Amino acid sequence: MKKLSIWFISTLVLVLGFTSCELNEELENDPEVEIVVDNKEGSAVYSFEAKTSGMEDAQLIWTVDGNVIDGENQNDIINQVLDYLFESGEHTICVKLIKGDLVREACVDIDVTVDENNPCPDLFFRKEQYEEPYSYKFFADFEEIDSLSYGWFVNGELVEDSSPDERNYFIYNFKEPGTYEICIKAETPDCPEGSSYCKEIVVEEPNRACPEVAFEKEMEAGSVNTYIFESIIEGTDEVTEINWFVNDDRIENATDPQGGNRVLRYQFEPGVYKVCIQVITPECPEGVKYCKEIKVKGDCPEISFEIAQEGSDFGYNFFPRAFEGIDESDTTLEWYANDTFLGKSGEFPHNNPFYTQLERGQYLICLVVKTNSCPEGVKSCKLLQVGEPIISCPELSFELEQDGDNPAYYFYPGNFEGVEDVSSEWFINEEYVGSSKGLKDPFYYQFNPGTYEICLLIETPECPNGVKLCKEIVIPE
Repeated sequence: MKKLSIWFISTLVLVLGFTSCELNEELENDPEVEIVVDNKEGSAVYSFEAKTSGMEDAQLIWTVDGNVIDGENQNDIINQVLDYLFESGEHTICVKLIKGDLVREACVDIDVTVDENNPCPDLFFRKEQYEEPYSYKFFADFEEIDSLSYGWFVNGELVEDSSPDERNYFIYNFKEPGTYEICIKAETPDCPEGSSYCKEIVVEEPNRACPEVAFEKEMEAGSVNTYIFESIIEGTDEVTEINWFVNDDRIENATDPQGGNRVLRYQFEPGVYKVCIQVITPECPEGVKYCKEIKVKGDCPEISFEIAQEGSDFGYNFFPRAFEGIDESDTTLEWYANDTFLGKSGEFPHNNPFYTQLERGQYLICLVVKTNSCPEGVKSCKLLQVGEPIISCPELSFELEQDGDNPAYYFYPGNFEGVEDVSSEWFINEEYVGSSKGLKDPFYYQFNPGTYEICLLIETPECPNGVKLCKEIVIPE
């Protein structure tokens, strides 16, 4: 009995020992998560990385001020890093990791203060997959977007320039899977060294079990802005489900046992829309998506404007003529001088003229109006002379070249800026005899013996009264 008791106690100690070791090991390896914050001082753009241990392959859920990052904003999450553009003020960012029954969460508080004295723009962009498998769309999103020119770079190479009057997005088709650095960069007179913002994206090999998906569209005959979208599905005969989306709102959701839902009929209001089709198959349970942007045109307003000088300086007010919808929030009035963006009209533009100050010179002033029914815009322009005209005439010269032994000559105007775009008028003894254009189109004339005064006259927009140069030539008997 004594031996049996000793054996029982020894066994109990061993069991408790093993259990204690397992508990200690579990406590020592308790999964943790922390958030590492990266920010350039004075910038509203932040990057947050979830540093984890013991929770590999866990599901991550990010929240900003209690709002879950989902939908299109989900595209700002790359692996375990969240990029975000904030408004000024205090914000709370949290990340929750879920793996089975295990949940861990970490939060961080930040106080966003934008440096208003920094002359360099605070750049940012968002991304989304555009068309399978390798096409992505990048949206520029920053405060100065309406007045700044910038460039898009892929792995350090400039691939597209953009200006304020152009679209704010860039579509790029990557040729193969891999890791790519996408950057947006801009330089200004106040920021000559430039400013940039970059994201690293991973373009993954598509799931070969998924079909190739696309669609074709056409307007329904006799309809008003009603389009027919017909799906194109290649690589499978078994389709579980087809979903259609317009601006991320699902329009239809049906199973496809007998070909249903392969065609979408949809009537649009004028505007810009993103239309997508999602196809789910047994081999591709997460589905494959294909999207296109379409612009539905409507009626554009008839626009015009008046110009009034303010005071004796070169300040001007531009008064747009009122039209239906001019004061609506989704109507924009953009002003340009010689294709340079000046700015946008503020609220209530028909009672609030746009003011700008110009230098002496001649300007083509243009108003571009964009509305929901006229997304591509309509333009009206006027010529404005600021101050007295600046007269700048070219310095003329010309050369003569005899045509062999004949009493005939070629006359070549001298080179000056713009010579290829103006006509050279030729006179002999004050009589007009013809014209030529550019350096490769000489004037040719055959003479009789005698003495002649040959004159070249050129007029340009900067030299409206013209400038003249004459030479004397003697043709012997």
